[in-house]
Parts: sequence; C-alpha cells; structure tokens
Amino acid sequence: MTTKTRVVAELGETGLVAPQLVATALAANDRAKYYMSLLQQCRQHAIHPEHACSDLRDERIASGESDTSFDEIVAASRLDDDGSIVVPRLAHIEDRLLHSIGEMIAPVSWADTELGRPPESYERRLLALRARLLRRGDTTIHADYVDAVTQADRDGPDSLHILVMDLHRELNTIQAQLAEEIVDGAQVYGLAACDKHLVRAFMRGVNATAPLKFDHPGLGTTATRTRDQLVIQNDVGTTDAHVLVVHVVGFELSMIYTDVHSTRLEFFKGLLTPGGVEWSAAEASGSHEYVTCVGRRTCDDVAELESLLETIGSRLVFLIDWNRARKRLARFVGKADAVAVLQWAADQNVGHRAFLEAGGERLVYRVLERAAPPQIRYGARLDEVIGRQAAVSFLQAVLRVTSDAWRGQRSLRFVRDEIQAELLDRLQESQQGVLALAADHAALIAGLATLAHDAALRAGGAADTDGVTSIARGAKRWETKADDIVSRGRELQRHAADDVDSLLVDADDVADGLEEVVFLFTLLNRSADTARAVVAIPPISRLAVESAYEYVKCVEGARHLRRGGTREDMHAFLVAVERLTNLEHESDEAERRAEAAILDSAADFQSLHVLTRIAAGLEESIDRLARCALALKDSVLKDMLV
Repeated sequence: MTTKTRVVAELGETGLVAPQLVATALAANDRAKYYMSLLQQCRQHAIHPEHACSDLRDERIASGESDTSFDEIVAASRLDDDGSIVVPRLAHIEDRLLHSIGEMIAPVSWADTELGRPPESYERRLLALRARLLRRGDTTIHADYVDAVTQADRDGPDSLHILVMDLHRELNTIQAQLAEEIVDGAQVYGLAACDKHLVRAFMRGVNATAPLKFDHPGLGTTATRTRDQLVIQNDVGTTDAHVLVVHVVGFELSMIYTDVHSTRLEFFKGLLTPGGVEWSAAEASGSHEYVTCVGRRTCDDVAELESLLETIGSRLVFLIDWNRARKRLARFVGKADAVAVLQWAADQNVGHRAFLEAGGERLVYRVLERAAPPQIRYGARLDEVIGRQAAVSFLQAVLRVTSDAWRGQRSLRFVRDEIQAELLDRLQESQQGVLALAADHAALIAGLATLAHDAALRAGGAADTDGVTSIARGAKRWETKADDIVSRGRELQRHAADDVDSLLVDADDVADGLEEVVFLFTLLNRSADTARAVVAIPPISRLAVESAYEYVKCVEGARHLRRGGTREDMHAFLVAVERLTNLEHESDEAERRAEAAILDSAADFQSLHVLTRIAAGLEESIDRLARCALALKDSVLKDMLV
C-alpha cells in the first residue's frame, strides 16, 4: 500500500481534499504577506511622501495576486487633514487579507478534527482581531490600524500578522503529516511527474551543505504544486519571519525571501547574484521588524534550472546563526570585514557553525592569551594589531580550521593548537611587514645623509647656492616619502606592544633631522670666510653617511633573522650594530673638532649659528641611528630566546 493510499484509507474521503486545502492555504499565505506589506508601504508613503517608494509590483506577482490596479495604491496614499491616512481601495485590501487568512485556517481546522490534533480556536482569534480593525471609512484609517494588522512583536498585542505566522507554522506541520512521500529529504505531495527532478536538484544543494549546520534545527523542506507552479519552501532556521519560498513555472524561477535582519538579507542576495538572479529592492515592514525581497531568473533549459535550484539549496545553511557569527567576528575586525569573512566561508563551503560550536570569540581570545600576550595589548582589536588583511586572513583560517576539525572529529585542543599556529604566522608576517617598511625607510635615511654630505661639499666650494637649493628640494621630497612610510607602519601595527613598532617612529626623527640639516645649508652667507668655516662640516657628514649605511645593514639583517636566518646572518647583524655604535663615538669627537674650527673661522654670527646647528644635527642623527640599532638588536635577541 502506498503512503497516499494508506492516508486516504485512514482519513476517508475528506482526506482527498486535504492536499488541495494546504496548497490553497500556502498560496493564501503568500498573498496575506503581500497585503500586509502593501498596507505598511501605504502608511510609509503617506507619512513621508518625499521619500522614494516601491509599488510592490514584484511582490504582488510573486504572491499570485493578479489585480494590477494594486500597483497604483501606494503612490496614491496620503495623509488627510486630520492626520488620518487615506488608502485607495482599503476595504478591498482588507477583504482580500481576511479572506486569505480564512483560507489558511481551513486546513488547520480540518486537521484539528481529522488528524486528532488539539483544537486551536483560530477562528475566534480572527473574529476578535477583525473587530479591532476600526476603519473610519472605505478608504480612511488611523495610523495605528496598520500596527493592529502587521505588528509581529509577541510581547505586544495579538495581530493579524502574528496569526498568519502561527497558521503558517501549523501548515508546515500538516504538510509533514500529509506528505505522500519523501524526496531526498523533502516532504512532498501533489507533485506533477515533471516536478520531482526539480525537487531533487534543490535537495542536492541542501544535502550537500546541511552537515555544516551540525545539530542546529532548520532547513526543513516541503514541496507541492499549486495553481500552475511548483512551490518549494524551506524553513531555513527557527525565526518566524525567516522563510524562503521558491516558485517555478516552466523555466522561470522566482523566490520570496523574508528575514528579520536586513544585513543577512543582503548577504543572501550576494550569495546568489553571481548565479544571475536579479533582485528587487528590499522592502522593510512599517515597524522595521523584517524585510522582504524577490529574486528572479529565467533559465534557458532544464539543466540550467536544476543547477540554479541546487545552488539556492546549497546556500541556505550559511544563513543559520549568521547574525550571531557576524557579531562574534566583529569583535576582531570591522563589520564589513566580518561579513566578508562569512562570505568567504560560504564561498569555500566552510561555514561558521563550527566556529560557534567551538566557542566563538572565546576560542579566539583564549588563543590570543596563549599565543602572544607581549605583542597584543588587552582590548586592542585584532585588525589594529596585525593589520586588516592579516586579521581577515586569520579569521578565515579560524573558520576553516574549526570546520575541518569538527567534521574530522578532532579535539578542541587540536583546534586551539592549529589556530595558535595560524595566529603566530600572522604575527610574524606583521613583524616582517613592519621590518620591510623599516628597510625602505632606512634606504631613504641613507639617501638623506648622502644629500647632506653633498650639500656640505658644495657649500664649502664656490658657494654653489643654486646647487644647494636643489639638494634641499630633493631632501624635502625624500623626507615626505619617509613620513608616508611611517604612516603605513602605524596603520599596519597600530596597537602592537612590540619594539619593532616604535622603530619607524624613532628612525623618522633621523630623517627629519637630516632634512633640516640640508635646509640649513641654504641659509649660509656667500663669503670666503663662510667657505673656510664650512670645511669643518664634511668630516662629520661623512660619518653620517657611513652610519646610515650601517643602519641599512642592521635592518636588513634583522629581516633575515626574523625569517630564520643562519649563524652567519646573526654575526653580520651584530657586526653592523657594533660598527654603528663605534661611529657614534667617533661622531662625538668629530662634532667637537667641527665646533672648534667653526669658532675659529666663522666671521659673522649667522654663519657661526647655522654651522653649529648643522654639526649638532649631524651628530644627533648619528646618535639616534645608534640607539635604533641597539633597540633592534634587543628585539632580535629577545625573539631568539622565545
């Protein structure tokens, strides 16, 4: 005996009409939601006529309402002089809404009797709610009329919207009891011969990714044929307003998606847009409790239609617990990046439920505490510590590791160790990124020191004022480039408590100082006495050039060592640091000799003042480079001990 025959035998002749009652009720459910959205949109336009409004044409077509005159109602709605709302054909909308709800009640009342279910007085609720709908006339209502129809807060008073949601849930239960058969997990009845392969295509997608929800409820699918179309419904999750209904007529597919989270609705649209689905604009309810949109695509053949259905079914699991995952991820990166991580997880069929099952943000915080307490200050956001790109990459790795581990039944300890390894890789990449910037910055310092030495030689010659001025302009351009590098370094590792983070800031004082030295040469007088006094400068400017190039060696050596350099790399690094500290000692003596020579040769106060500042500036630059090198050595050696 087939399932259908057995049901008919148990229920008698009345059971023959049950599938049609349910199919009619499901179609009525779509229309009821459309009428309520229409009333909300009318109120919205009446109160704010200056705002753009939708005529809800796509929603009307998707719901099965054929009366095209409904498309004109929103634009014609307005406020009356006394503040009430004028809605054309209001009585007609209300009648259609109440009739649709009556059609939804019919199979539920039948099920209460025929299937031995506890009676639920939905008729009494409808009568009570209908009595509360006090219209001022056939086209005029108060603003609170719409709330009495559409509000969905269960902590508030009952409404037609809440009644529709309760009836819809009842219809899903009845569908399960009346299902003629199970098609790859979908409960179906009343299908035509050509429908099953389409349902199977949809379920291939659902079943392919359903394991990613783990034990979370959701993804229950029912399918039936109503009017001239195949209707596939998926409950997605457990929220009342979180529903997907797919309609197929020939090769044309349309779907209505309703969600309480507008960001998740946009996310879902993004998952399917690459598949050629065109979406209507999202429409918010008047109370902003949920949003709805309609997606459409006309396929060329059956194969293309099946592929689209499979894709739609495969994406639904990534909506379950989506908002909770987004909030958890947003503790480490910006909101847009958190959504981008979830988008990546969906595209890679990784999902986010395993991340939540493993502890969510608590898992990441625990790894942060274990992996790098010295590098990360408490309360700092991850993208501010290791950079935006590295933080996004790390969170992607977290979702991948937790998903792979859960499916492979790995221990939580294994998950933590894997995530810790991923974090350490990103921290090392971040440090390497800062050192790479420091190397570029060091090269600019070497160039500035060379320009300062060149200016000293020119100023001591035939008073080449134009040449010195040109050098000063070049030094200013290079100093600006050095500032840009420091800004990039701060963005890369803004809150890291690492010695390398302060290296760029300290070294930039050297770049600023050398640029100022070059500028000071442009202030010297043209005279033979000045030329004789300038001769005291090149010995110390030459030391500045040597120091700058030794500093370049120090930074490059640190980069090699951070990447796992050899003993020879360590030796070369330490030699460069020592050479730089020796040059700093030599610069002290060179400055004293320069000051003595300047005092002996300078014939005017201006030359005396400028040349003394130049000598002091060069010595200070060398001294700061030595301090940077010593700080870099301490950081490298500390890493070697970890």
